[in-house]
Amino acid sequence: MLEMVSYNFKIIRGVPQKSSITRVPEISKEQLGDIVQNVMRKTNTSPDEFEELDLSRFSTIDEQLEFLKQQDMVDTMYIM
Repeated sequence: MLEMVSYNFKIIRGVPQKSSITRVPEISKEQLGDIVQNVMRKTNTSPDEFEELDLSRFSTIDEQLEFLKQQDMVDTMYIM
């Protein structure tokens, strides 16, 4: 079993703020795959436009964003 956390974030006065937080404490890999397939269908995107990342080693959104910036995986135009 896996744990899934999904959220959006926006910058408010230079500070990242999480919103629309969804947490599923136990989800099977098959269920997670079904969710990803559904998102791709509804957004008309292909599998090569997505990458699954495990960010659980980071305790804050700032640490997550810093990692993503270092990997050149975030649009820094919206990040202070």
